[in-house]
Order: sequence, then C-alpha cells, then structure tokens
Amino acid sequence: MDIEQPRIGTESRSGFGHAFGGRYIVLALVMALVIVAAALGMKPFPPGSKERIAFALVQGVATAVVIVVPWRGLRQLDEMQQRIQLEALSIAFVGTAVLCSTYGFLENAGLPHLEWGAFIWPIMVLLWAIGTVIACRRYR
Repeated sequence: MDIEQPRIGTESRSGFGHAFGGRYIVLALVMALVIVAAALGMKPFPPGSKERIAFALVQGVATAVVIVVPWRGLRQLDEMQQRIQLEALSIAFVGTAVLCSTYGFLENAGLPHLEWGAFIWPIMVLLWAIGTVIACRRYR
C-alpha cells in the first residue's frame, strides 16, 4: 500500500500552509503596496485633515486584511497545530509587551522617541515566528 507523501511547497486546505500559500503572499504584497501608497498619498495634506484620516483608514483596512486571512486559517488546523500557534502567539504577545514597555521606560530616560506604529507589528510577527519554532521543537 503506497501512502502519498505531501510535496514540499504544496498548499493544503487543512494545514497552516494554506493561510500562507501563493495567493496569500500576493495579497500581502498588494496590501503592502496599498499601505505605502496611502502613506505617500497623505504627505501633501496637513495633519488631522480629512484626507489624511481617510488615507490612515485605508492603511488600517489593508492591515486588517493581512491579519484576518491567516487568522481564519488557524481554525482549520488540527488540535496540535492550534496549540503550537497558541503558544507562538503567547510568546509574541508577551515579548512585544516586554520590549515595548522597556523601550518606553528607556525613552523616559532619554533615548530617542520611536514611531511605535512602524515597529510594533513587525516585532509581533518576528516574535510569532520565533515562538512557532520554539513550540514546534517542543512537540517533536
């Protein structure tokens, strides 16, 4: 009896790979272009103007799309993969809170102010990836 082995790089409707398949990557790239275009489009308008607020809302919607698509894919995982993702997200949440709080205290001590909106999401994604590696190693 031959059991067909999944090929590396193939997408599976039941696996986490589906959430990050080719279509998702294209969607994420398009949303990144929308975010950059909105950032450039708002520059000529004064802070607080209706136009700038509209561009900021477009950026928020594009970000929400990129977040919601893989989140929906999490529900299709088996229990072990869901547990791994829960642990990875927990590591990302706690790590982001610690890093951001610590840097906030360092800002009070005189370090330069950072534009938090530009850093929090990439930090969370990086820590989620690290957390996924840690959790996967735990359940080998």
